[in-house]
Amino acid sequence: YPMLCCKKVFIVLEYSKMFNIKSIQILKIGLLITATQFLFANSCKKEGGTKPCIISDYEFSVTSEFSPQKEVYNIGDTIYFNSTFPKNLFNTISQKQVDYSNSVGIGGGIAFGYMDTVLQTGVDSYSKFQVIQKVGTFTQITTVPEKGISSLYSETSNYSFKIGIICKQKGLFALGVSDLGSNGLNGQNCTNATFDMTVTNTNKNINLFQYALGYLPDALAQKTIYCFRVQ
Repeated sequence: YPMLCCKKVFIVLEYSKMFNIKSIQILKIGLLITATQFLFANSCKKEGGTKPCIISDYEFSVTSEFSPQKEVYNIGDTIYFNSTFPKNLFNTISQKQVDYSNSVGIGGGIAFGYMDTVLQTGVDSYSKFQVIQKVGTFTQITTVPEKGISSLYSETSNYSFKIGIICKQKGLFALGVSDLGSNGLNGQNCTNATFDMTVTNTNKNINLFQYALGYLPDALAQKTIYCFRVQ
């Protein structure tokens, strides 16, 4: 689904389908956008002549967490999503530490899914929540309004993004966090990067996913999913 993710930073041209439940391929696994493709156009530039390359030489690993970590929330409860990582990162391609300061923007997306236990399928469910901005900025994905949000990280002494997610309706839900992307560093061409995301919650309540949909998500999907019940 085409969308402009960050203010002239990079364009997310395709999200994996969230709810093709019968598929076993990661690109079609329900609830997730972990396989987001970040395609960089040659015409996309920022101050200082930043220009991305088609093949990125920078790949990093980053983390995020949902809190408080629970299986059951009540209507009106707030679930916080927080992701913070340093500017000095280990490049898994070059196997070296890299100072990735002064990015033109780092961002990704979060998908919101309702799990229907009767039909054993999933439905995009952004309107069942209210999202509050804390650190960084977000915009609703308008091409598929119920899909979720795109995120833009704040850069201070590190990179960070935090939102509050208020539960408005009952049901079984899953939130899927995408990998991140950057179009590069200001004034430095071919510094675009991808950021492999892992949700670090010790219990992601995957049992709810299996209960509702009839199967377990694969290991790659389980890296970036968080399931819960709202009562």
